[in-house]
This record gives sequence, C-alpha cells and structure tokens, in this order.
Amino acid sequence: MNHWQFTTGGESSLHPAILVVLLVAIVLTFALPRRYVLLPLLLLSFTIPVGQRLMIGQFHFPVLRIMLVPAWARLLWQRYGKEGQKSKIRLNQVDKAVILYMIVCVICFTIQWQKIAAFYDQLGWMYNVLGFYFVFRFFLREQTDVEILLKGMTILSLIIAACMLNEQVTGRNVLAMFGGVPEHTAVRGAYLRSQGPFRVYLTAGAFGATLVPLFLCLWRKGGSRFVATAGVLAALTITITSRTSTAISACLATAIGIGMWRVRGRLREVRWALVGALVGLHLIMKAPVWALIARIDLVGGSTGWHRYKIIDNFVHHFWDWWLVGANDYWSWDGGDSMWDAANQYVAVGQETGLLSLILFLATIVYSFKYLGDARRATPDSRQQWFLWLLGVALFSNVVAMLGISYFDQTFIYWYALLAMIIAVAAPGRSLRAVSTGAKAAPSNLGGWEAQHCEPQSDARVSSAMPL
Repeated sequence: MNHWQFTTGGESSLHPAILVVLLVAIVLTFALPRRYVLLPLLLLSFTIPVGQRLMIGQFHFPVLRIMLVPAWARLLWQRYGKEGQKSKIRLNQVDKAVILYMIVCVICFTIQWQKIAAFYDQLGWMYNVLGFYFVFRFFLREQTDVEILLKGMTILSLIIAACMLNEQVTGRNVLAMFGGVPEHTAVRGAYLRSQGPFRVYLTAGAFGATLVPLFLCLWRKGGSRFVATAGVLAALTITITSRTSTAISACLATAIGIGMWRVRGRLREVRWALVGALVGLHLIMKAPVWALIARIDLVGGSTGWHRYKIIDNFVHHFWDWWLVGANDYWSWDGGDSMWDAANQYVAVGQETGLLSLILFLATIVYSFKYLGDARRATPDSRQQWFLWLLGVALFSNVVAMLGISYFDQTFIYWYALLAMIIAVAAPGRSLRAVSTGAKAAPSNLGGWEAQHCEPQSDARVSSAMPL
C-alpha cells in the first residue's frame, strides 16, 4: 500500500501560495454551514500534491493530513454543540469492518517487521483512514449532503481534468512546481499518460473512470443536469488522458453495471452464473482463470502480464503471507513482478495478512448489501436508480482495484464513497421500512437520523458511538 512514512526525515516544503490557500481553507472549515464543510477538505486534499508538507519532528504532514485537524475540530465542535444529540454515530457493519481492518493492519504490520518505525507507519495510515472516513460519516447525514458533495467533486474533477489536458498539450505537469509529481509527463508507447496531482497516472485514471456513475446520480435532478454533464465530461477527460487499461476497464464496468439495471430482479442468478462461468473456465483452461488478465491491453503498452503475475504469485505463496503478511514478497519467483503491487487486494494481503484482507472485503460486501436492501425497501423508482448508481460506482471501484492499489489521494475518495453509501442506504432506515410495513422513509433520511426513528428498546441502539 506504499504508506507515507511518519518516521522518515525531511524538511517542510510549503509553497507560499499553498500556505495562503491552506489558511483560507481552514477558515472556511469553521465558517461554512455544516453541509459545505467537506468541500475545502476535498478540494485541497486532492489538488495539492503530497510533496507539499509540514514536518513536525520526524513526522510528515502533507496538506491532506493538515486539513484533517480543523475538520475534526469542527466535528467535535458540532458534536458537542447545538446539534449534539443529532450527531451520534450508530456503528454499522461497514464502520466496524473499517475500524477492525485498521487495528489488524497496525498489529500485523508491526509484528511482521518488528520495528518501531513500522508501528509509527501504520499509526500514520490509521490516522489517514479513520480520520477521513469518520469525518465523511459525520458530515454526510442524508442524500442532500451526498448531492452537495458530488457537486463539489464536479468542481474538483474540472480542475484535475484541465491540468491533465494541459499535460497532453505541453507534455509537462503544471503542478510539478509544488513537488510530489514529476515535471515531465510519462510516456508509454506513443501516448502521454497524464497524472495531474496524483502519484501515478494509474490512480488518476481510476479516479476519473469511477466518478462517472456518481455524477450520473445528479442527472435526474432537474437543476443539476448541467452539473452532472460537466462532471461526466471532466471524469471522461481524466480517464482518457491517463491512457490506462485500468481506467478503461472501470468505465466498462460502469457500462455493464448500468446495463444490469434491466435484470435487477434476477441478480442472484446472474452472480451464480458468473461464478459458474469462472469456475468452468478455470477447469478447462491450460492456465488459471486469472491469466485472462494478461490478455487485457485496451490502450496499448499496458502490462497485463504484470497484473496476472501479481495474482499468480499471491495465490501460490499463500502460506507465506496469510498470517501477518510477508516482507520478502519481492523474492517470489524472482521478484520482478512483486515490487509494485498494482492490485489493491494483493497489496492488503501481502502487507498485513489474510484477516485484514477479509475485513477489507467485508466493507465492500456490506456496502453492496445495504444498497440492495435499501433499493428493495423503497417504492420510489428515482430513489432506486440513485441507489443503483451508487452500487455501480462501488462495482467500478472493485474492478479498478484489480489494476492498481489506492495508495495516494484515491484512498480518500474510496472512504468518501463508503460514507456516501452509508448516508443514503443505512440499515436502520431499510429495516424500519420493512418491519413496519409502512412506506419507506423519505429519500433523504440517512443513517444518522434513522437511529432516532427506531424504538429505543431495539438492541441495535446499544451500538451508538457518541462522537
């Protein structure tokens, strides 16, 4: 997962212009209404390269980590202020899986390396993940909040698309002046591969491609169609200028997901048919079924063989990594294919073991479950479509993670997506609608307010966490 080390040395590097923007963003974090608090956090965390950082002792604080401090200060102020009783988190299965996932990562990674630096490294990663995830969980309380965040992501996407389009014209990354990204745009074959503020063009492309279904969520809102169109065009620009098969695969996953809307009532049969097809191919093929990845080259110059070899080594060396991960995976079969774990699932498993991988997959499984339950519980076709598109976005990310690990700013987007799903598909709202036989709750009723609609005798209330 290539975490940013908290314990490596270095010097502070904050461009004067970045410092001014950072100070303005911090002021806005406290001055904006609750529904807009996430916008400055989102815009700065993505657009400012991680080379812009503040050093406190040996600890690295890139802009995204700095912005978490005022965001959490606002969270605590909001929680214990006038909205206190309305701002309790009732932990659901996704929340618990995320928390346990990070705890297991810290323990396993530390045991594996047996160095204090490894422990500090994982504390830094926990600071990132839990910090962003619960900030998003706190401020995304209903569907309206999600729509506002998506409009903010449209602005973000337009900025990134402009930077990446400029790279295609000039061959230079304008953001290189701030550090953290190369000045000259990468070239593969005959194509320039733009990356904007991201650490590599692969994560840039995955980010853009998986945004398409999210922006489509805004399309059926009359006044938001212009915003939705602008967002889709920006997302496609990011996808195309990255020139990666991973991004194109995620776009194809979006198309498949949207096309599956017509058979939404038979998804169980579709899933079993897919499993059966994969098992059948694995039995009749001369190579394992994941060898099909080696044949994927949608843009020219892709390394499908590398993606295949990563998975193949991961499977064949199961007993090397299953307990707490492996720190010698670069030596597997020569190691030429394992130093760059361009696969989120492999990266999680080989670094922190099988239990962390199971917990990571649990966040995905429960997110799909919540979306499915919420969709079946509401009679509103527009709301069903909104929930379906969130599921398509989740599916698109699941596919993208086969081609890259989310090791840079993209991890923020991943946990923002999980928080959006919780906000509109919280299990409390769905269970209440089914158990009472009444109409489904209003489409903007999220997981936070839903806890106040349920009987206090419900055992589920006992899992409230007062933030």
